Amino acid sequence: MKGFEFRGALEEAGITQKEFADEMGVHRTVIGRQIAAKQVDPHWVYALAGLLALRTAKTLTVLVSP
Repeated sequence: MKGFEFRGALEEAGITQKEFADEMGVHRTVIGRQIAAKQVDPHWVYALAGLLALRTAKTLTVLVSP
């Protein structure tokens, strides 16, 4: 994934660079470097996918709970 695509994925998910960095326990500049990169380290792509999956699971749990 290219950096600009990663930025778009964050925006699509409604997550700022700072929010993502905070969730991952890193400084915002770490995420900024990925966005500026030609190729994002797959680690960060998988981390974003995992965060989105977790948020989706929590939302679904709330929706279907009695």
